Amino acid sequence: MSSSPTDPTELLEIGRGIFALILFSLSLYAWSRRKQPALIMVAAAFFLFFIKTFLDYILPSPTEDFVRVGIDFAALALFFVAIVVRPRQDPGKGTT
Repeated sequence: MSSSPTDPTELLEIGRGIFALILFSLSLYAWSRRKQPALIMVAAAFFLFFIKTFLDYILPSPTEDFVRVGIDFAALALFFVAIVVRPRQDPGKGTT
């Protein structure tokens, strides 16, 4: 990034990465307590957003566009699968 560290856009992008890392951590904590597979997918999607912020500072701009779009696509796909996946029901348990 070529802008100054006090640029509002730059601060928002750094905030996005930090927030994504916090949400990733909270999702992993929730998974450790509930063991729902959807929470792992959500955690992975948040981690991708963190990686995207990290890569913005490493990769040159021609590659950046392809990688950014690919990461967005993967994160959206993970969120979709996490929403669609339902926990397995034990057939031996009733619904009373």
